[in-house]
Amino acid sequence: MKKFNGLSKGFMGVATVACLLFAAGVTGVPYYGSVGGEAIAVAKKANKSNKADKAKKISADKAKKIALGDAKLAEKDVTFVKVELEFENSRLVYDVEFYSGNVEYDYDIDAVSGAIVSSDRDIENYSIPAQQTTVAPAADIGVEKAKEIALSHAGVGSARFTKAKIDYENGIKVYEIEFKVGNMEYEYDINVLNGAIVSSSAEIDD
Repeated sequence: MKKFNGLSKGFMGVATVACLLFAAGVTGVPYYGSVGGEAIAVAKKANKSNKADKAKKISADKAKKIALGDAKLAEKDVTFVKVELEFENSRLVYDVEFYSGNVEYDYDIDAVSGAIVSSDRDIENYSIPAQQTTVAPAADIGVEKAKEIALSHAGVGSARFTKAKIDYENGIKVYEIEFKVGNMEYEYDINVLNGAIVSSSAEIDD
């Protein structure tokens, strides 16, 4: 009988240990010692740190607002080409590109601090006009006036016009006037504001 009780106690001890080991395996937390508690605390801290790092990054909308604020434009007045996260010189930035009229804006915004890393703007189809030293009249002279100026300079009373449209010449807004008189073909660029002849040419049309 005593032998049986001894075996019974031994069996119960083994079963208890097995249950504890099983519980540890299911929960992932050791039953004994302080190491398990420390590991959990470290894991929680790392998880919080990762969430904090993610929270530090500004949103794409915030990057857009920063770029628009620097350009002094409202969102309704622009067309966005892209707002993408990129690495620029080992730094995470938002590449923000948009148009307003014929001007293209390109910004790199630091994705963490929101600082403007770089900015650029280009005028499509023509270069930026040089600073005017005199104040030009605000009114457009009109295409008919531009035709008169061209005819007067060419020394002819009438002609067959082949072109009369607004264009840009070296950043200056001009009327591009083309006409024929006999076998002569004339071309003029007339400043739309003050009527000055920007360029002119005449050649025989073969």
